[in-house]
Parts: sequence; structure tokens; C-alpha cells
Amino acid sequence: MAVRLPLASTWRAVRPPHTITDPLPNRSCWRMSQAAERSLRRLQTLSHVLSVKAVVLDPRNGFNVDRTLTKKDVQKLTELCLDKLLEQCSPSLDTIKMQLYFDLNYTSRREFLDQVHQVLESKLSPLSRDITDSRARGRDQLDALYRQLVSYILLRSGMGPPTDADAVRQTTAALQSVFPQTEMGAFMVLLKRDKEQQLRELSSIVTGIRLFNRVSRTPQKDLDLQELSMNPGTETHTGVPLRTGTGLD
Repeated sequence: MAVRLPLASTWRAVRPPHTITDPLPNRSCWRMSQAAERSLRRLQTLSHVLSVKAVVLDPRNGFNVDRTLTKKDVQKLTELCLDKLLEQCSPSLDTIKMQLYFDLNYTSRREFLDQVHQVLESKLSPLSRDITDSRARGRDQLDALYRQLVSYILLRSGMGPPTDADAVRQTTAALQSVFPQTEMGAFMVLLKRDKEQQLRELSSIVTGIRLFNRVSRTPQKDLDLQELSMNPGTETHTGVPLRTGTGLD
């Protein structure tokens, strides 16, 4: 359908003469040409997929999406897609171009949140190691470790900074309801991977409790839980603003 440009061949034709002895420019240009060729292949694939969808879903073309296409249908589909890609001043082709631009330049909400969670895990890993590697014995040491648990859960949830006394109080109360300080002895004898797993589980449970409590105290009926758990304070400790547009679903 779309003509594939031989970028690698073009690079070989226009690359500088061998009088350049430094391999860095040649290597950099070769990498750029390879990256451009990969981007072009992706762009071609996306344009093909979108044009096929546009043609098949158009009832005027008579395709039945509930049955397997015959060889004749495939030939017809190929011709219609080629015509679609070569149209001039076509609103549907402009729509395909906009979809291509959107796909190439915007990240889905799931991918965005995955990236945020990866950054968050990276930033919290030192605190997590301090907790899981701790050899606390006495009451004072266990109390200090419990406070570290509260800080970890608070930072992971993003529902307020550790300097907010009210947020710390709410998090501590929620944690004590499911994991009282008397359980710290049992926590200390767990394997490291089991401690990490329990940290994640406690973070999810405590965050859920705090969200439920906040919603139950709020008179508004249609609250966005994502907005509740992603307040401006989150950016302070993670370095990543947890904001996504509604159009990135």
C-alpha cells in the first residue's frame, strides 16, 4: 500500500567518504538511519491497520466482519485500502493521519501509570530495603521500624506528605486496624521477599481504607478516586506529577 523508503540504502549512498577516520560520526549516523527505518516501518504498519479498519467498517463496502474473508474479499480489500491511502482531500484519510499522530505521540493511561509506578518503586527502594533488612530487636527499635512502615505506605499511596501530621495519623490508624504493632515480631522473622510482598499488600489495603474513609466523609456523589489518590503533594516526594488527561484512555 504505502511505498517503503529504503532508508538504509539511501544512507549507504550518501554516507561521507572514508577519509573520515573517526568512527563515531559514522556509527551515530548509522544508528539514526536504523531508528528512522524502524519508525517508518511502524508508521507504515499503523497506517495499513487503520486503513483496513476504515474500509472494513464502512458498510458501503459490503464486508461482513463476522465471517472469514475469501481470497476475492482480500483482493477487494487491498484495492480499496490502496485507493483510501491515495485519496486527495479525504476526511477519512485525515482521520487516519490524526490517529497515527495520536498513537505515535501520546501514551495510554495504563502505560503512563506503569511508568509512574516504576519511578515510584525506584525512589522507594532505599526505604523498602531499610525496612526489609532491619534487624530491630528492642521495643524502641520496633517502634521506629513501624514508623518507617507508615512513611513507606504514605509515600507509596501519594495521599499526603510524611510531614503532614493528619496524613500520618490517618495512615497509622488504618495500618493499626489491619497490622497492629504487636505483629512486628512476626514480620521480622519473614524472608525478605515475603516482607516485600507484605509491604505491598499493606500499602494497598491501607490506601484503600483511607480512600473509603475520605469518600464516606465527602458529600459529593460522583467523586473520582483517582483524583483523591493523586493530589499535588505526590509530586513533592516522587518527582513525577501523577496527572493524566481524560483523552488518553
